[in-house]
Amino acid sequence: VAGGSDALSALQAASIIFGLPFNLFLFLMCVSIFAMCRKIEEDQMDMSDPVSLLPKKTWTMPIYGGILNVFEFIFSLGMVHEARKERGMGLPSGPQVVEFIKALLVPFVPLYSILSITDPKQKYRLWNIFLTNFYAICFYASVGLWVCGLINNGFVALGWSAFFINACVLMNIRQHVRQQLGIQGNIIGDFFASSFMYPQALSQMVLQLAKEDVVCLHGD
Repeated sequence: VAGGSDALSALQAASIIFGLPFNLFLFLMCVSIFAMCRKIEEDQMDMSDPVSLLPKKTWTMPIYGGILNVFEFIFSLGMVHEARKERGMGLPSGPQVVEFIKALLVPFVPLYSILSITDPKQKYRLWNIFLTNFYAICFYASVGLWVCGLINNGFVALGWSAFFINACVLMNIRQHVRQQLGIQGNIIGDFFASSFMYPQALSQMVLQLAKEDVVCLHGD
């Protein structure tokens, strides 16, 4: 590298400095998540909300289902138990495969679909567009920074920052979808699904919303 160790030290220092705004954003995200949890807890105490009276249910496609059912089929030598098939553990369907591939390569496409479905009156269209573009920028930024990590490890930390920012955004959306549809879950499971299992989480929500009568997440 031109400049030797001094240039590498400068690059490492620059990567740390550029990472500080991401840390501030993560702090703000934690504060907003805490406030959101407080609001959800208060809303659950209001039994006049018809959503709170709905019976609890689970996702139609489990987070470990969908395209991951291929491994179930392989390890069972094609003899998947009928009880597991009833739980959606048979071979993945066509829509499950398509949605997984879209979520893996262009996750902002199913994300915008989810935001649009849950906002049928398009009252928050500009916000949905902004959030989708923000998610897309962070997604490709994380990939690019990880690749740049081959040059300097400082880029890897920035890549993980962008990755977990997206995880927080998706977790927030998943929590709202669960709340509106009366689906059981918790913030820890939502964060895990929205980070390391994000293609499954996105395809799971798209497929679920396609079968549900959706209530506008933001309310009237």
